[in-house]
Amino acid sequence: MYESDADAARSLSWPHGRFELQRLSAMLAPIEFHAPGMPAFSPMQIAPWADEPGSEALPGGLRRLRGDWPCVPFGRTDRPDGLPAGWSSEAPDDDFGHGFGAHHEWQWLAPPDALSLSLAIDYPSTSPVRRLVRTVTALADEPALQSTLEVEVRRPCMLPIALHPTIRLNGGRVHLQLPHAGRAHSYPIPAEPGISRLVPDQSFEHLHAAPLSDGSVVDLSRYPLPFDTEELLQLQSVTGPVTARFLDQGWALQLDWDRAALPDMMLWVSHRGRRYAPWNGRHWALGLEPVNGPFDLGRVARPPSHHPLASRTGVMLTPGTPWRLRSEFRALPLAAEPSR
Repeated sequence: MYESDADAARSLSWPHGRFELQRLSAMLAPIEFHAPGMPAFSPMQIAPWADEPGSEALPGGLRRLRGDWPCVPFGRTDRPDGLPAGWSSEAPDDDFGHGFGAHHEWQWLAPPDALSLSLAIDYPSTSPVRRLVRTVTALADEPALQSTLEVEVRRPCMLPIALHPTIRLNGGRVHLQLPHAGRAHSYPIPAEPGISRLVPDQSFEHLHAAPLSDGSVVDLSRYPLPFDTEELLQLQSVTGPVTARFLDQGWALQLDWDRAALPDMMLWVSHRGRRYAPWNGRHWALGLEPVNGPFDLGRVARPPSHHPLASRTGVMLTPGTPWRLRSEFRALPLAAEPSR
């Protein structure tokens, strides 16, 4: 059964856990998973300022930043300075980074069954997107959630789209298993000027040997890192579910989705690197973001034809044919986790 919190958020409990879905941005968190003989497992991040006085004045989804949310269209709307030569300029159709739905309140829908919660949002008439519907369903017999995103459009369009799962890093050691057939690509400029340490605009083979500007390497599959930073990078052609192993909690969180639709994963390493408000050097989280697009830049810039991500142009959407994307979170005790 679900409980209502002034209609701003609803929670649903089932024998294997509990989750909360909020109207603002359709953000999903907290999620708590249960298993016999195990401590409760809450893997998703909740921004430390989300319930602080004054947070209501922050813009859009930043007010109650947490967990996972859909980004349609995905990406920033401000073109950053210093992009390498050959990156073309694109004009976004609004000023809402990560899409209108990431900044506004959605409306509750009648859930399809007793284990689901559903929300929808209508986009402004000037947008090519007409409507988004999100449904989150608990699996009756296991600690797992399935999510469905449905996108309806007014006119044919190609849009960068992403999901935005963000896990917390303040609960001990986290190791990633992220199988991919392509290479990893660092952001074309420092993601956070004066803070980021990755060599920008580089391709490299292994996440465990990401090149740093001082000539050394860092393992971006194991957290915490030996230093604080903010980084963005994209791994091309993910080949299987992505697993975050929370070693000190005895659990693993597995993320799976339709990789034919969103073939890559963008990593947002927010390792206490942003020192300005509201971050204030205390945001410690890792975004594991399935994506079809070039980084978060597809709304403001396109890479040159020789760039490895030049083919990541987004998802083709057609009026009258809703586009659907399925994704899943599954919690596994580490002792039961399949080995790879």
